Amino acid sequence: MARDRKTQALLPLRGKILNVLGAASSKLGSNQEISDLTQALGVGLGTRFNLDDLRYDKVIIMTDADVDGAHIASLLMTFFFTQMRPLIDYGHLYLACPPLFRLTQGSERVYCLDETERDTWLENGLGGRGKIDVSRFKGLGEMDAKDLKETTMDPSSRKLIRVSIDDQEPGETSNLVDQLMGKKPELRFQYIQENAKFADELDI
Repeated sequence: MARDRKTQALLPLRGKILNVLGAASSKLGSNQEISDLTQALGVGLGTRFNLDDLRYDKVIIMTDADVDGAHIASLLMTFFFTQMRPLIDYGHLYLACPPLFRLTQGSERVYCLDETERDTWLENGLGGRGKIDVSRFKGLGEMDAKDLKETTMDPSSRKLIRVSIDDQEPGETSNLVDQLMGKKPELRFQYIQENAKFADELDI
């Protein structure tokens, strides 16, 4: 379903990948997930990176639609930003958008990325008969084959977000990555204090 020998491959990663920010090069080289990922893409790491060797036009990060999935996606984006930056600069890195909810009414079915989209459909209806059944996905493993194909695997129907860098000032993104993913917890605490007022919802 996910693999197509002509156009698409799937690489499972077990658990949370290493936080590469500040990690020694020897630790990167001995990490199995990083080794598998580097070999699959064919481009090399850091100073040995060569974009011409990239085997796929799109590299898609696919994780659960909850806070744990967001953490794993953050670790992976940190890896790509620090070790394979041209993937981002040249538009090859994407985030898949698995839904958090599935709504069913009769023969009608829709997927919702968040609570806001769910509430809109619940208010307006799906156009089917009977009551609306709401299912919340706790992870990709809870989806059946049809759900996975429609929402994350099928190029004709899946939703993707291209990862990009839009620095208003030189080094802005690098500083933010250091602040959020580095080894100094006081910098993360400072960021939370300064930006908590902008958060409408928290998933803890």
